[in-house]
Amino acid sequence: CLCHLFYLIYLHICSIPSLFFHSFFFLMIRRPPRSTLSSSSAASDVYKRQEYGGPPEQSMSTPEPKRVLCIGATGRSGLMFVESALSDGHLVTGVVRSEPSNGPNTLSSNQTIVGTGASSEVLSGQPGEPQAAPHAEVIQHPNLTVVVGDLKSEKELAALLPGHDVVVVTLGGWPEEGKPFTLHQDVARAYAPAMQASGVSRLFVCFGMGLLFPPPEQGATGVFDILRIDMFAALDVMQRHELDYTIWCPGDFPHGPRSEAYVEAIGEPPSMENVTTGMVADAMCKELRENKYSKQLVGIASK
Repeated sequence: CLCHLFYLIYLHICSIPSLFFHSFFFLMIRRPPRSTLSSSSAASDVYKRQEYGGPPEQSMSTPEPKRVLCIGATGRSGLMFVESALSDGHLVTGVVRSEPSNGPNTLSSNQTIVGTGASSEVLSGQPGEPQAAPHAEVIQHPNLTVVVGDLKSEKELAALLPGHDVVVVTLGGWPEEGKPFTLHQDVARAYAPAMQASGVSRLFVCFGMGLLFPPPEQGATGVFDILRIDMFAALDVMQRHELDYTIWCPGDFPHGPRSEAYVEAIGEPPSMENVTTGMVADAMCKELRENKYSKQLVGIASK
């Protein structure tokens, strides 16, 4: 019995090195090389994300360009917006009148637009007096398409709308005291149903700060009240057709270069001083990127 006990002890002692050897060998074949576990390099990070199904990091990209239909593209605010939108990489279709009152034609080619400073009905400036655009009248760009047509024709606008993302309306006009003025509502009655039928709902409009105050009484004869009655009527058309509008309401805004030196406020009358066409154009282009003022009246004032 004693010999048998010593023999068992001997076998146990001899098995310990073998146990260590097999354990070490098992760990080595299970562990990958040290370099593949390093987290100090970008390559190893990508390797680990792909191995365990994590998504690779995505770099920031520029926003996708929009296809914009601009109604009233030859006025001072329209030209500034078209120039700014093209500079930002968007594709612009400018709709101009077939019978401009300030020259034989506003169209040189399908990639050139010649500004007149005029609206589609009554020119900006004093009643009945044309006012030429005070900046470069010609814009030429491969992403610009100019279409001559009737701004008050629902049928013509409906034919142009497919493929566009946003409609921008930049009409300018000034009524005469005591006379009816329906420019904005007449054009809205054309583009609103055309947009609804085409499935294009996003709308940018440049009006005036008069829209930020309560509507005037019907029958008012003052020039400013006549203009405001027309703008409120156009707003009613937009709302009845359930358009996703954003309306900028600056005060008097003469020509000026594109600038970010402005502030925006929802529903608050801004100061009328020092706002320019370049500030309004920049605000519209910023909304093309950010899309944050859905169905809002936006006041704008210089800083």
